[in-house]
Amino acid sequence: MQLKSYCLAICLLLGGAIKSTAQNISTQQYIDTYKVIAMEEMRRSGVPASIKLAQGILETQSGNGWLVQNSHNHFGIKCKNNWTGPSVAYDDDARGECFRKYGSPQESWKDHSEFLRNNPRYRFLFDLNPNDYKAWAYGLKTAGYATSRTYPQQLIQIIETYQLQQYSDIAMGKGEIRTNDVFAGDPGTYAPTQQPAANRPVVPAAAPAKKYPEGSEFRINNRKAIFVKQGTALIQVAASKDIRLSSLLKYNDLTSDVPLEKDMVIFLQGKSKRGANDFHIVAPGESLHDIAQAEGVQLRWLRRRNKLDEGEQPAAGERIALDGYASAKPRLGSNTVAVVDEHQDLKPREIIRDIKKEIEKASAQAPVAENRPATPPPAPEKAPSALPPGMIEDLKKAGAQTSSREQYHIVGEKETLYSISRRYGCTVAQLQEWNTLADNGIKIGQQLIVKK
Repeated sequence: MQLKSYCLAICLLLGGAIKSTAQNISTQQYIDTYKVIAMEEMRRSGVPASIKLAQGILETQSGNGWLVQNSHNHFGIKCKNNWTGPSVAYDDDARGECFRKYGSPQESWKDHSEFLRNNPRYRFLFDLNPNDYKAWAYGLKTAGYATSRTYPQQLIQIIETYQLQQYSDIAMGKGEIRTNDVFAGDPGTYAPTQQPAANRPVVPAAAPAKKYPEGSEFRINNRKAIFVKQGTALIQVAASKDIRLSSLLKYNDLTSDVPLEKDMVIFLQGKSKRGANDFHIVAPGESLHDIAQAEGVQLRWLRRRNKLDEGEQPAAGERIALDGYASAKPRLGSNTVAVVDEHQDLKPREIIRDIKKEIEKASAQAPVAENRPATPPPAPEKAPSALPPGMIEDLKKAGAQTSSREQYHIVGEKETLYSISRRYGCTVAQLQEWNTLADNGIKIGQQLIVKK
């Protein structure tokens, strides 16, 4: 009897182990499962799809970690003081730390975007080029997202090994989806739906031109408007509607009362800052002002949401954000008159300069990885690094500064490593290296080396 019980226990253990192994998914399956969400979130929030996928792979061990399987938490986001939703306890930097729990993977991916967008210390990331995944990787470390000193290198290695940058390009309309895999839910239920194999552009076709009623008021985006024919002087409209001419010009983003050069929607009250729809697809020959009138959105807010300067016009087929902010400036049309400065959106410049220095330093010191076979990220529950030991040592050397003249700083009230690094023109990583700090924690009165 005891022998039978013993055999039964062994069988149950083996069955559980086989089941556990069968539920594991590969890194490529994780990518195929969540790449559509990553691209949708990039369009909505501006966080690069390549960065989101790499962080998800690293934080969840490609969807196989305990935390993600028990909380749908794909990015290791802790509860913090402002979290009022469900949570789970998980051993991380300390025992039993509070981590956010989500009802679905989609909630986790969206909350990660909002976590970065709404936190002031990550705000500078959205001034970086969304195509520059290296700058984003180092920027996340600079802002204190992770305590591992090699966190940027781990993200970069994953992005380059699995060619994740292609999904950022697709999200920005610079590539095409080669297969139409759709989101299939949790890891372990990976089942992409195969559609016809023909390539299709991500950006949909422009909507057909709208027809408006003549001679009567109607509403666009909950704002009163009328349809006015070509050649009409707005002073006539202002008089008939008992509105000051200056107000009517302001409502419609016009500078002077000249006869209208084409048929136009004219608003009788101020337009909104955001549209009723998420985006607008530019039709051939359509200007940004035409879009502002068609969607009932202020022209200055259209520019702000889409990183456009005065005089810049989007090309036909481009996606124009009406609510939220575009991840990058749309492709410009031939009717653009403004001079485009490729670096005008790089601010604050000091942070971006430091990030670029970190990238150049690591690139100069890292060994050449010619013909090295691609390897997936490590599977341990909390791997300190996904890089070979030799490369880790080289990267540590890359951060070293050699100088005989050291400078010191005494930590004051409300100071952080980040604020001190800005003051002395160094990086958080350098302060940690010079002062042998394991994380970002410092104390008032502590003496720090700030220059070597």
